[in-house]
Amino acid sequence: MKIISNYPNFKNKGGAQDITIQLAKKLNGNIPIVLTDTPMDKIHPDYKKENIHFEKFSIYSIFKYNAPDTVFLSHHRSQTSRLMFLNFFFAGKLKIIHVAHNTFTNLKPLTWLPERIVAISNGVKQNLINYFHIKSDRITVIFNGIEDIFRNTHNRQDRSEIRVLLAGRICPVKQQTELVKQTKGKLLSHIKFYFAGTGAQMDELKQEIGKSDQYFVLGQIDIGKEMPEYDYVCLFSKNEGLGLTLIEGCMFGKPLISNDLASVQDVNINGYNGFVADTWEKLVICLNSLPLPNSEKYQSLSKHSRALYEKRFRASTMINEYKTIIQSFSNQNER
Repeated sequence: MKIISNYPNFKNKGGAQDITIQLAKKLNGNIPIVLTDTPMDKIHPDYKKENIHFEKFSIYSIFKYNAPDTVFLSHHRSQTSRLMFLNFFFAGKLKIIHVAHNTFTNLKPLTWLPERIVAISNGVKQNLINYFHIKSDRITVIFNGIEDIFRNTHNRQDRSEIRVLLAGRICPVKQQTELVKQTKGKLLSHIKFYFAGTGAQMDELKQEIGKSDQYFVLGQIDIGKEMPEYDYVCLFSKNEGLGLTLIEGCMFGKPLISNDLASVQDVNINGYNGFVADTWEKLVICLNSLPLPNSEKYQSLSKHSRALYEKRFRASTMINEYKTIIQSFSNQNER
């Protein structure tokens, strides 16, 4: 089968974009094709470096690439809905798989999804069932997977302080600025927060931090190279599909800290490989009671995080599961 991937926004880097690119590359033998609404000159430089053929998402491109052996792997509900509309002009013969990367509570009347749907977490699946009223048997949960670049993570000499990494786009949804507001002046002196990424709230975050010596803004970093320097990985978003940064933390054997979003708890199992706090007050208590990196409790959490990655979040596992659902189209054609 020939896979045509699509996602609207490649102006910035993000988890959904990364997975779209990863699947496009792994599921195609030739140069992968990705349809997007982003002007070609606005695509993020890191994605331009990939061996990917980007093209404008349009009626013309759908006509151009559609064939009996073509599957459109659509990673955004607006583009999926547009594909479903265009399917009228193809007598319902477009082969479409929708990949649901997030949870939503709006635009239900304008959301049109195909028979085959992938949810990247159980929380996303429940959102599809409860809000969009999709039947459970139409949804396959396939966790996002990443390549294993694990190496020894315990190379820091000073283990008396705790370094917590929060990586992601700096914006209201990820709540970096709110986290500083809610925790500043309440954390023990050995707790240090590091914010990796860029985004619309960068200046506001820096202003909120002020002269505090417990919060640091790193900008964009190479997670693969720099993750070993941190002890815990945190995500405390208003909304998440799964949380790729948490999976990266698992891969490096880092214990996790998060809120209680259903999607996030597929990665962070409270007391097993991390800690879950459902309020800001409980987050402060959690942070102030974190086990030090050289403690037995920390080592146990670290071991479990790595084990969870190996069980659920390997790239090879994800690719094989996508191949299985794509193969169902071939089996349908043979009948």
